[in-house]
Amino acid sequence: MDDYLPPSVRAEDQKYPAGKCLAQWKYINVTVFQASDDLFFVLFIPDLSHCGPGFIELDAGAEYAIDGKGRILAKQ
Repeated sequence: MDDYLPPSVRAEDQKYPAGKCLAQWKYINVTVFQASDDLFFVLFIPDLSHCGPGFIELDAGAEYAIDGKGRILAKQ
């Protein structure tokens, strides 16, 4: 999960207004799909409603392909 957030996004950083919502896992929806015994797809989708009224974040969220040993095979 640490690979998902950019290093510049921290909940305690007041310079980044969305940091409080984008850097807290309680506001990130995580979905896991098991494609086979050794292949999983993990989706991270932030709930932007916690970032404030009218907040827009382009390209929010990510999808990872992960093997059975927890290694990231691909991300987009």
